[in-house]
Amino acid sequence: MPVSGSPLNAYTTLAEAKAYLASDSRATAFLLLTDAQMSVYLNRATLAIDSQKLRGTKYDTSFTDGLPTQAHEFPRIINGTILNYHEEQGLAFVPADVQTACIEEALELYRAGTGGRKLLQEQGVTQFSLPGMVSESFEAGLSNRTLFSATARQIMRRYTGARMR
Repeated sequence: MPVSGSPLNAYTTLAEAKAYLASDSRATAFLLLTDAQMSVYLNRATLAIDSQKLRGTKYDTSFTDGLPTQAHEFPRIINGTILNYHEEQGLAFVPADVQTACIEEALELYRAGTGGRKLLQEQGVTQFSLPGMVSESFEAGLSNRTLFSATARQIMRRYTGARMR
């Protein structure tokens, strides 16, 4: 679905994201972004969620040329149960908590910006210092987290089976 020249390919809509964040003081600057800019962050958040090692399988088991036709990891089938299945419509939907995780992750991606600590961690930096100003070391393994948002990681626990540290 095109949005101001930038396609939105996320687990949530712009309207849902704006409504969720409307009264969140962390999101003041994020809500001032254009729809196209916000779409970029929501799309990146969706990709981050999809990069998680998830339990179960994709809901759509159809294949074209050997590849699943469902673009994203949700909706899913976990332990033989289709998550968020609507009997009358015969469709599965992305769970609301996954949509919330997407919005939370988009916000944190925006707030983190480019560079900074996360970039240093991803580059394997274990110690950083500015003489007389600041010095810090990064805990091993933190750079392997694929989600910036602690809230998103907490929400996604039920789908990954991971335990929070």
